[in-house]
Amino acid sequence: MKQHIFTKSAWQTILVIAGAVIISLTGLSVVTQYDNKYIAKALPAQGQIYMIPEKGYCALVDGWAFYPDALLSPADFSSGTRNYYNIWAGEYPNLAMFHEDKNPYGTSTWRMRLQGSGSVLLYLPEPLCAARVFVNGICLGETGDVSPDSYSPLIKDNTYAFFLDGEAELIIQTANYSHYYGGIWYAPVIGDADSVNRLVAARMLLYGLLFFSSLTLSLFCIVLWGRRGDGDKAPTFYFGMLSLSFALRICYPFLRLVGVPFVRALYAVEDAAAISGIYFSMQIALLLFMPELNSGEISCRLKKGLRALALGACVVVVAAPVLVFPVVPGLVQWYGPLISWYKAIMALFLISLSVYGGLMGLQYFKIVLAAAVANGLCLIYSVLSIGYYEPFIGAYPEEYGSFCMVIAFAFLMVQRSREMTAENRRLNLCLQEEVADKTEHLRRLLTERSQLIAELGHDMKSPLTSLSNMAQIIRQNDIMLDEATHERMLHIEEQCNILSDRLKSIQEIAARTSAPAKMELLLLNTFLADFCHNCRPIIELYGPNVFADITSRPCYIMANREQLFRALENLIYNAADFTPPEGRITLSLTADESTAYIAVSDTGCGIPEEELPNIFHRSYTTRSDRGGQGLGLAIARTIVLEHAGRIEAASKEGEGTTFTICIPIAARRS
Repeated sequence: MKQHIFTKSAWQTILVIAGAVIISLTGLSVVTQYDNKYIAKALPAQGQIYMIPEKGYCALVDGWAFYPDALLSPADFSSGTRNYYNIWAGEYPNLAMFHEDKNPYGTSTWRMRLQGSGSVLLYLPEPLCAARVFVNGICLGETGDVSPDSYSPLIKDNTYAFFLDGEAELIIQTANYSHYYGGIWYAPVIGDADSVNRLVAARMLLYGLLFFSSLTLSLFCIVLWGRRGDGDKAPTFYFGMLSLSFALRICYPFLRLVGVPFVRALYAVEDAAAISGIYFSMQIALLLFMPELNSGEISCRLKKGLRALALGACVVVVAAPVLVFPVVPGLVQWYGPLISWYKAIMALFLISLSVYGGLMGLQYFKIVLAAAVANGLCLIYSVLSIGYYEPFIGAYPEEYGSFCMVIAFAFLMVQRSREMTAENRRLNLCLQEEVADKTEHLRRLLTERSQLIAELGHDMKSPLTSLSNMAQIIRQNDIMLDEATHERMLHIEEQCNILSDRLKSIQEIAARTSAPAKMELLLLNTFLADFCHNCRPIIELYGPNVFADITSRPCYIMANREQLFRALENLIYNAADFTPPEGRITLSLTADESTAYIAVSDTGCGIPEEELPNIFHRSYTTRSDRGGQGLGLAIARTIVLEHAGRIEAASKEGEGTTFTICIPIAARRS
């Protein structure tokens, strides 16, 4: 069975790799064929004169007369001939090949003869690191300062407009003392203004899509990573950092529009972002495809090694341009190829991790393996295609490969989130079912308990009543009772009455913990008027007068008539106990848009302030000398809570007490 699974996983891995290779090579072939400066380049008309199309654009790749270590003006060429090298743009990354000490820095002049007619626009992308442009002896502008004595680098994409009427001479002076590449590394583009402007706009649009999509993903992951309270945050963190690294790596076209004077720092940040993106990609792959390495000595060594390698590479790409190259410029010639091959080797390692995950049949391996293969091919193609491919509009192969990794891990995070959401939904359903089962079980237990208490109270009531009656008969008939025995019989009657009251309280508590009462739509105005009418004669036997103050505004609530009657009965009889015969009790009803307020006020003795927080607790009473059990207010509070309301008490000692019931108003049914 294991052999069958392994074979199936191996076939899937092979198919994914084959598909990724075919799609990647097809894509690279398409962009190489249709978006390549080295194919759509200016063609020679005769000798060393190159034709500029009247419509459209072309790249100035071939036919450059190159003068190393010289800043030659148009006047210098009019005074005689000079030795030069016939090269194409990008053939030499810097001047190291022209210096015995391999120093890459210095000045140079690039010269080309053009032929065409009409207004044209020259697009000079990122001359490294300062440039001055002449056409027919006229200086069209400069980027930075090319003079060795006052050298000032400025990385900026510039456009220069001029008019062609037959032949023209284009001269570009460059100076580089800052970067490991120098001169005209990126081929200029020339054509009619509309075509060149559309090219620049399309390029900005593409890079804007790459930049803002990756930046959005990174910000989303940062928020998600920061808010997630538990669980494994590592994949979210690494993916967010991967997206952020790519966003930093890909934003350079926008910086080139405004110009960046900090050349060394700028390219150091770009290279560090590229190295960091590879590191975060490998960390995600390790988490997905080698979960057994999440613990143990091997895991620690591998993770420490990768971290040290990535941090070391980041230190190199930051420190070398800023600190090392100004002191030892001869090392520059090794720097660019070293970084490129480092990226290619790391891409192969990432492919190996993905292949391992595929062979082991692990989840998520297909999309990551496909993206890793595409990224590896793009990185290798970037190294091998130097001097053969440079895009007009699109991104470079390395950037396409990195974006494939970002998109792959974005799909991966979405898939993981969907699975986690489905699992949470399943767990919630299971939890709801379990809660429902437990609730039903608890309801049955409460019902059985209530029945048991009721039956027990009923069984105890009969012998207790018999005992009380017998003691009363003996005492009343004075059957051979001395004074001491008579007192004991009286004490027995009192204790029987206390036990009877407590049994009644137990039965009341059992009744309150039974099944919830059924609610109905109740017109509170009429209900309170009837309640006051029924209770007034009984209360006034105690002495206090009862008054009703009920609003005329209709107040409908969802309530159980019997239970609400019982709660109010407890409140009003409690008020009668503490109100003198000359006092008054007022039952009032007011309402606002959402709540009905039922108040029972008295002019009795009031409640001490320190006792107010405890009056709704069961078994708490202030009249224990009168046999109170402290259940009336507790039962009233329980009933009010069942009606989704609340009960409040306000009192001032010696002036009276007010109990207020607040119950939500219900919409009247049509």
